[in-house]
Amino acid sequence: MTWRFIDTDKIDGYYSAGLFESIAKHVGSGKVDNTILFWRVQTPAVYLGYHQYVEDEIHEDYCAANGIQIIRRVLGGGCGFCDDEQILFTVIARENDGAVPSNIQGAYSCVFAGLTSALDLLGFDGELEPTRNAVYSMRRKMSGNAKGRFDGAVLVNGSFLLDFGFDEMDRVLKNPTKNLAEGIQNVRDGMITLSELLGGADYDIDNVKSAMKTGFEDALGVESQRGVLTDSEVELAERLSERHKSLDWIYRLDDKRRRRKNRKA
Repeated sequence: MTWRFIDTDKIDGYYSAGLFESIAKHVGSGKVDNTILFWRVQTPAVYLGYHQYVEDEIHEDYCAANGIQIIRRVLGGGCGFCDDEQILFTVIARENDGAVPSNIQGAYSCVFAGLTSALDLLGFDGELEPTRNAVYSMRRKMSGNAKGRFDGAVLVNGSFLLDFGFDEMDRVLKNPTKNLAEGIQNVRDGMITLSELLGGADYDIDNVKSAMKTGFEDALGVESQRGVLTDSEVELAERLSERHKSLDWIYRLDDKRRRRKNRKA
Protein backbone atom coordinates (compact mmCIF):
# COMPACT_ATOMS: atom_id res chain seq x y z
CA MET A 1 0.00 0.00 0.00
CA THR A 2 1.35 3.42 -0.96
CA TRP A 3 0.67 6.44 1.23
CA ARG A 4 1.21 10.11 0.56
CA PHE A 5 3.97 11.92 2.48
CA ILE A 6 3.80 15.69 2.95
CA ASP A 7 6.31 17.87 4.78
CA THR A 8 5.25 21.51 4.98
CA ASP A 9 8.08 22.40 7.39
CA LYS A 10 7.27 25.69 9.18
CA ILE A 11 3.66 26.86 8.96
CA ASP A 12 1.27 28.95 11.02
CA GLY A 13 -0.14 27.07 14.01
CA TYR A 14 -3.77 27.95 13.32
CA TYR A 15 -3.33 26.83 9.74
CA SER A 16 -1.76 23.55 10.88
CA ALA A 17 -4.87 22.72 12.92
CA GLY A 18 -7.05 23.47 9.93
CA LEU A 19 -4.73 21.50 7.67
CA PHE A 20 -4.74 18.17 9.45
CA GLU A 21 -8.50 18.42 9.85
CA SER A 22 -8.87 19.19 6.14
CA ILE A 23 -6.63 16.29 5.14
CA ALA A 24 -8.59 13.95 7.42
CA LYS A 25 -11.86 14.93 5.77
CA HIS A 26 -10.38 14.32 2.32
CA VAL A 27 -8.79 11.02 3.34
CA GLY A 28 -12.02 9.84 4.98
CA SER A 29 -14.04 10.58 1.85
CA GLY A 30 -11.53 8.76 -0.35
CA LYS A 31 -10.53 11.89 -2.28
CA VAL A 32 -6.84 11.55 -1.37
CA ASP A 33 -4.55 8.76 -0.18
CA ASN A 34 -3.77 7.96 3.44
CA THR A 35 -1.25 10.57 4.51
CA ILE A 36 1.75 11.13 6.76
CA LEU A 37 2.09 14.86 7.48
CA PHE A 38 5.11 16.60 9.03
CA TRP A 39 5.19 20.25 10.06
CA ARG A 40 6.79 22.73 12.46
CA VAL A 41 5.29 25.88 13.93
CA GLN A 42 6.45 29.30 12.76
CA THR A 43 5.38 30.86 16.05
CA PRO A 44 5.38 29.23 19.50
CA ALA A 45 1.96 27.80 20.23
CA VAL A 46 -0.09 25.85 22.75
CA TYR A 47 -2.25 23.11 21.27
CA LEU A 48 -5.23 22.67 23.58
CA GLY A 49 -7.26 19.46 23.69
CA TYR A 50 -10.83 19.72 22.39
CA HIS A 51 -12.34 19.10 25.83
CA GLN A 52 -10.00 21.33 27.85
CA TYR A 53 -10.57 24.77 29.38
CA VAL A 54 -8.15 27.56 28.52
CA GLU A 55 -8.36 29.13 31.96
CA ASP A 56 -7.50 25.82 33.67
CA GLU A 57 -4.45 25.06 31.54
CA ILE A 58 -2.81 28.20 30.18
CA HIS A 59 -1.37 31.48 31.44
CA GLU A 60 -3.34 33.53 28.94
CA ASP A 61 -1.83 36.93 29.78
CA TYR A 62 1.69 35.63 29.25
CA CYS A 63 0.74 34.13 25.90
CA ALA A 64 -0.92 37.36 24.77
CA ALA A 65 2.09 39.45 25.81
CA ASN A 66 4.58 37.16 24.08
CA GLY A 67 2.80 36.28 20.86
CA ILE A 68 2.14 32.65 21.74
CA GLN A 69 -0.81 31.20 19.87
CA ILE A 70 -3.54 29.31 21.71
CA ILE A 71 -5.00 26.67 19.41
CA ARG A 72 -7.95 24.45 20.28
CA ARG A 73 -7.60 21.37 18.11
CA VAL A 74 -10.43 19.05 17.09
CA LEU A 75 -8.67 16.14 18.81
CA GLY A 76 -8.84 15.20 22.48
CA GLY A 77 -5.90 14.70 24.81
CA GLY A 78 -3.91 17.15 26.87
CA CYS A 79 -2.34 20.45 25.94
CA GLY A 80 1.21 20.86 24.82
CA PHE A 81 3.56 23.77 24.24
CA CYS A 82 5.26 23.67 20.84
CA ASP A 83 8.12 25.65 19.34
CA ASP A 84 10.12 25.26 16.15
CA GLU A 85 12.49 22.76 17.76
CA GLN A 86 9.89 20.02 17.39
CA ILE A 87 8.83 17.98 14.40
CA LEU A 88 5.06 17.66 14.62
CA PHE A 89 3.29 14.93 12.72
CA THR A 90 -0.11 13.49 11.88
CA VAL A 91 -0.76 10.00 10.60
CA ILE A 92 -4.13 9.93 8.82
CA ALA A 93 -5.85 6.83 7.45
CA ARG A 94 -9.29 5.84 6.24
CA GLU A 95 -11.09 4.27 9.16
CA ASN A 96 -12.48 1.33 7.22
CA ASP A 97 -9.24 0.07 5.66
CA GLY A 98 -7.68 -1.02 8.97
CA ALA A 99 -4.30 0.60 8.34
CA VAL A 100 -4.52 2.35 11.71
CA PRO A 101 -6.74 0.69 14.35
CA SER A 102 -9.74 2.81 15.31
CA ASN A 103 -9.44 1.99 19.03
CA ILE A 104 -7.22 4.29 21.08
CA GLN A 105 -4.65 1.81 22.37
CA GLY A 106 -4.32 0.07 19.02
CA ALA A 107 -3.85 3.35 17.16
CA TYR A 108 -1.18 4.57 19.56
CA SER A 109 0.65 1.25 19.57
CA CYS A 110 0.67 1.18 15.77
CA VAL A 111 1.73 4.76 15.12
CA PHE A 112 4.20 5.17 17.95
CA ALA A 113 6.00 2.01 16.96
CA GLY A 114 7.13 4.26 14.11
CA LEU A 115 8.80 6.64 16.54
CA THR A 116 10.55 3.89 18.47
CA SER A 117 11.78 2.56 15.13
CA ALA A 118 13.00 6.07 14.21
CA LEU A 119 14.87 6.34 17.49
CA ASP A 120 16.49 2.98 16.78
CA LEU A 121 17.60 4.22 13.35
CA LEU A 122 19.10 7.27 15.06
CA GLY A 123 20.97 5.03 17.51
CA PHE A 124 18.79 5.31 20.62
CA ASP A 125 16.29 3.20 22.49
CA GLY A 126 12.65 4.16 22.74
CA GLU A 127 9.53 2.56 24.13
CA LEU A 128 5.80 3.15 24.21
CA GLU A 129 4.65 4.06 27.71
CA PRO A 130 1.13 2.57 27.73
CA THR A 131 -0.17 4.41 30.79
CA ARG A 132 0.25 7.78 29.10
CA ASN A 133 0.39 6.55 25.50
CA ALA A 134 3.62 8.41 24.87
CA VAL A 135 7.08 7.52 23.61
CA TYR A 136 9.84 7.51 26.21
CA SER A 137 13.61 7.25 25.96
CA MET A 138 15.77 6.70 29.03
CA ARG A 139 12.51 6.67 31.04
CA ARG A 140 11.70 10.25 30.03
CA LYS A 141 9.00 11.48 27.66
CA MET A 142 10.06 12.41 24.15
CA SER A 143 6.78 12.43 22.25
CA GLY A 144 3.26 13.40 23.29
CA ASN A 145 0.16 12.62 21.30
CA ALA A 146 -3.51 13.09 20.52
CA LYS A 147 -5.98 10.90 18.61
CA GLY A 148 -9.21 11.58 16.78
CA ARG A 149 -11.74 9.87 14.56
CA PHE A 150 -14.20 11.71 12.35
CA ASP A 151 -15.63 11.87 8.84
CA GLY A 152 -14.40 8.37 8.01
CA ALA A 153 -10.78 8.94 9.05
CA VAL A 154 -8.67 8.06 12.06
CA LEU A 155 -5.71 10.28 12.87
CA VAL A 156 -2.93 10.39 15.45
CA ASN A 157 -0.97 13.57 16.14
CA GLY A 158 2.32 13.73 17.94
CA SER A 159 5.59 15.54 18.42
CA PHE A 160 9.26 14.62 18.29
CA LEU A 161 11.46 16.80 20.49
CA LEU A 162 14.65 17.94 18.79
CA ASP A 163 15.34 20.53 21.47
CA PHE A 164 12.93 22.37 23.72
CA GLY A 165 12.24 25.58 25.62
CA PHE A 166 11.58 24.03 29.03
CA ASP A 167 11.57 27.36 30.86
CA GLU A 168 9.10 28.81 28.39
CA MET A 169 6.81 25.82 28.87
CA ASP A 170 6.81 26.52 32.62
CA ARG A 171 5.72 30.09 31.90
CA VAL A 172 3.00 29.09 29.43
CA LEU A 173 1.31 26.13 31.11
CA LYS A 174 -0.29 26.17 34.54
CA ASN A 175 0.36 22.45 35.05
CA PRO A 176 3.48 21.69 32.99
CA THR A 177 4.12 18.29 34.62
CA LYS A 178 0.48 17.17 34.34
CA ASN A 179 1.08 14.63 31.57
CA LEU A 180 4.40 13.35 32.87
CA ALA A 181 5.17 10.38 35.10
CA GLU A 182 3.81 10.47 38.63
CA GLY A 183 6.09 12.22 41.09
CA ILE A 184 7.87 14.40 38.52
CA GLN A 185 8.26 17.89 39.99
CA ASN A 186 10.32 19.51 37.24
CA VAL A 187 9.64 19.34 33.51
CA ARG A 188 13.31 18.80 32.70
CA ASP A 189 13.31 15.68 34.85
CA GLY A 190 10.38 14.18 32.98
CA MET A 191 11.21 14.99 29.35
CA ILE A 192 14.15 14.38 27.06
CA THR A 193 15.18 15.76 23.67
CA LEU A 194 17.22 14.43 20.79
CA SER A 195 19.79 17.12 21.50
CA GLU A 196 20.24 15.74 25.02
CA LEU A 197 20.49 12.17 23.74
CA LEU A 198 23.22 13.39 21.40
CA GLY A 199 25.07 14.98 24.31
CA GLY A 200 24.52 18.46 22.93
CA ALA A 201 25.91 17.61 19.50
CA ASP A 202 24.24 19.08 16.43
CA TYR A 203 21.56 17.07 14.67
CA ASP A 204 20.67 17.00 10.99
CA ILE A 205 16.94 17.70 10.80
CA ASP A 206 16.65 16.14 7.33
CA ASN A 207 18.22 12.95 8.68
CA VAL A 208 15.78 12.95 11.60
CA LYS A 209 12.80 13.41 9.27
CA SER A 210 14.07 10.59 7.06
CA ALA A 211 14.32 8.28 10.09
CA MET A 212 10.81 9.23 11.19
CA LYS A 213 9.39 8.66 7.70
CA THR A 214 11.06 5.24 7.48
CA GLY A 215 9.94 4.40 10.99
CA PHE A 216 6.30 5.14 10.20
CA GLU A 217 6.50 3.17 6.95
CA ASP A 218 7.90 0.15 8.81
CA ALA A 219 5.32 0.38 11.58
CA LEU A 220 2.40 0.75 9.18
CA GLY A 221 3.73 -1.76 6.66
CA VAL A 222 3.50 0.74 3.81
CA GLU A 223 5.57 2.78 1.41
CA SER A 224 5.08 6.53 1.15
CA GLN A 225 5.78 8.89 -1.70
CA ARG A 226 6.20 12.63 -1.43
CA GLY A 227 3.00 14.28 -2.56
CA VAL A 228 1.30 17.65 -2.69
CA LEU A 229 -1.83 19.07 -1.15
CA THR A 230 -4.81 19.40 -3.46
CA ASP A 231 -6.39 22.78 -4.07
CA SER A 232 -9.47 21.54 -2.22
CA GLU A 233 -7.42 20.59 0.85
CA VAL A 234 -5.70 23.97 0.93
CA GLU A 235 -8.94 25.87 0.46
CA LEU A 236 -10.69 24.00 3.28
CA ALA A 237 -7.63 24.31 5.56
CA GLU A 238 -7.62 28.07 5.08
CA ARG A 239 -11.32 28.28 5.95
CA LEU A 240 -10.88 26.08 9.01
CA SER A 241 -7.89 28.10 10.18
CA GLU A 242 -10.13 31.15 10.43
CA ARG A 243 -12.35 29.19 12.80
CA HIS A 244 -9.32 28.20 14.86
CA LYS A 245 -8.35 31.87 15.20
CA SER A 246 -11.83 32.75 16.48
CA LEU A 247 -12.14 33.51 20.20
CA ASP A 248 -15.54 31.84 20.09
CA TRP A 249 -13.81 28.60 19.12
CA ILE A 250 -10.80 28.95 21.41
CA TYR A 251 -12.93 29.75 24.47
CA ARG A 252 -15.97 27.66 23.54
CA LEU A 253 -15.81 25.45 26.65
CA ASP A 254 -14.80 28.27 28.97
CA ASP A 255 -17.79 30.29 27.77
CA LYS A 256 -20.16 27.34 28.25
CA ARG A 257 -18.93 26.82 31.80
CA ARG A 258 -19.28 30.51 32.54
CA ARG A 259 -22.87 30.50 31.29
CA ARG A 260 -23.69 27.44 33.43
CA LYS A 261 -22.31 29.17 36.51
CA ASN A 262 -24.29 32.31 35.77
CA ARG A 263 -27.51 30.31 35.45
CA LYS A 264 -26.89 28.66 38.79
CA ALA A 265 -26.04 31.94 40.52
